[in-house]
Amino acid sequence: MRVAVVVRSLKIGGMERSAINIAQAFADEGHESHLIYFRSKNAALKPKENVYLHHFDIEKFMKLSVIGLVWMIYCKLANILIRHSYFFWHGMFASWIFKYKIYQLERKYGKFDLIILRGQGTFESVWMLKDDRLKQVSVSMFIFTGGIIKNFFLRRLYDQKHIIAISNGIKRKIEEVAKIAHFQPKSLNVIYNPMDVALVRQRALEYVPDIDEEYILYFGRITPNKNVGLLIDAYNYAKTKLSLNKKLVIIGNGPKYEDIKKQIQSYSLEDDIIMLGALSNPYPWVKAAKLVVFTSKAEGLGNVLLETLACHTPIVSVKTVGGPEDIMCGELRHYRVDFDKEVLATKIVEVLKNGVDIDFDKYLQKFQPAFVVQRFKEVYHL
Repeated sequence: MRVAVVVRSLKIGGMERSAINIAQAFADEGHESHLIYFRSKNAALKPKENVYLHHFDIEKFMKLSVIGLVWMIYCKLANILIRHSYFFWHGMFASWIFKYKIYQLERKYGKFDLIILRGQGTFESVWMLKDDRLKQVSVSMFIFTGGIIKNFFLRRLYDQKHIIAISNGIKRKIEEVAKIAHFQPKSLNVIYNPMDVALVRQRALEYVPDIDEEYILYFGRITPNKNVGLLIDAYNYAKTKLSLNKKLVIIGNGPKYEDIKKQIQSYSLEDDIIMLGALSNPYPWVKAAKLVVFTSKAEGLGNVLLETLACHTPIVSVKTVGGPEDIMCGELRHYRVDFDKEVLATKIVEVLKNGVDIDFDKYLQKFQPAFVVQRFKEVYHL
């Protein structure tokens, strides 16, 4: 089987890592796997050598022609008149460029049996295409309805398309939005992101973290949704009220980075909290941590949770809406708490004191690459 996985960029992020994981999963199961990305800026991730890697620079391709350049100007002007419509106009041209680039690949390698589009930005770039081989992987809980125009745009993205939700939470969200915006997917199925457990464990051994003390860890983007401020509040409460004596390490970057630094300073915790920025390989830190804390408000799935389980590191999580409900089940439910700094701090201290006795691997089985590839075959009769 010949498969193409398409993603907007290969910057450091959960969605980008998942795109690589699914491309890698097909390759490792003996299929011909191709990974296509649109934007090269901040590209930091790449698959193993058994995955073909292609850069479709659609923006550059558009700018090379007078028609394309004029169309891009038109898109920007139209977006001023109709807010949030840029993707609609841009996608009209970009869809045909993508179709042509796929045609070029197929002339060289042969026809693709399956083309997997990952993420909203990718859907938007090629929304005009109608092809039963295209499967749109929806990775976000943040799909919002609106007025007539907003719902019109949602129909362009989702109506009569093959949609894959990466969790039951996203599936429910799409069904809810579909009723309001009046669209009907051609199909809607849940297929989890694959987690290459062996690779995570291998990379966790690549270096030893430069720290001599025991620590708890947050790793991921630093955005409003990731809710890192709650962790800082809980950590301060645990130190001042519950005698917590462990460092907190934060790995990641994002628009709230400076706000988090200021919050740390306001508590005078500069000597207790270490901010490392983004790391292409955070797994040695995950493996060595006494505990990972997860504070997101909503998540499509929650790759951080899977990566932490793969490293056999305990987790304390808030009751995040969406995909984490599919991961933090069974015994792991005991380590999910309300969005409250005192409750979160108490659970952190409790787990550090008592430890956990959990078969981590049991909760990873349905995310194993071979299982996910088989799920694609069964759902789409490949």
